[in-house]
Amino acid sequence: MKKLDQDDAPAFGLATGTKASEKQLHDATARLSFRRSRDVLPTKITTSRLTLRAPIRGDVPALVALADNKNIASRLSRLPSPYTRADAIGFVEIFAQRADERPYAITLNGTDLIGVVGFSYAMGQYPELGYWLGEPHWGKGIMSEAVKGLLEAAFATSHYPVVRARALTDNAASIHVLEKAGFRKTGEAEMDRFGTNQGKPIFQFRLERPR
Repeated sequence: MKKLDQDDAPAFGLATGTKASEKQLHDATARLSFRRSRDVLPTKITTSRLTLRAPIRGDVPALVALADNKNIASRLSRLPSPYTRADAIGFVEIFAQRADERPYAITLNGTDLIGVVGFSYAMGQYPELGYWLGEPHWGKGIMSEAVKGLLEAAFATSHYPVVRARALTDNAASIHVLEKAGFRKTGEAEMDRFGTNQGKPIFQFRLERPR
């Protein structure tokens, strides 16, 4: 059997190592990119009626009281139902700290949490907007105001050339919020996340940063 000499061995190892290294570098760059997109957002965003801030442990009672609602869970892709205290603690202490998520607690005049708005990040994709609002606060333009405030803050950076969103085709309220914010429909698909709404038809939306 032929023995590899010194010229053969490095060439073989370099080819294999370079391919793996390129993938690792690509993945690391992508992770850094969406972490940067997350971290350039302000810690607090204020609008005429609202303050958007990071979720805190003190939000747990309000999260349970508002999110444990089938009328909300039936419109979302990944909200647990029933929504328990453990879910709320996990949201504040784990989910909200992840590098691929940036949720904001929506507070009315700086008081208790009344909903959540934020971005999710995935490698190779533009950030995706998501939100929910406690049912007692529906129909008052609050979510449109929160979305507008978050988008303006995001577009003020150089890291959000495009924002994506999606909504169930029968969720007229969410579709109205997106269209009011300037999103346009780009197609239809099926909900691809696990949960009660998996497989249901959705509209896909896209919004480009104003020039």
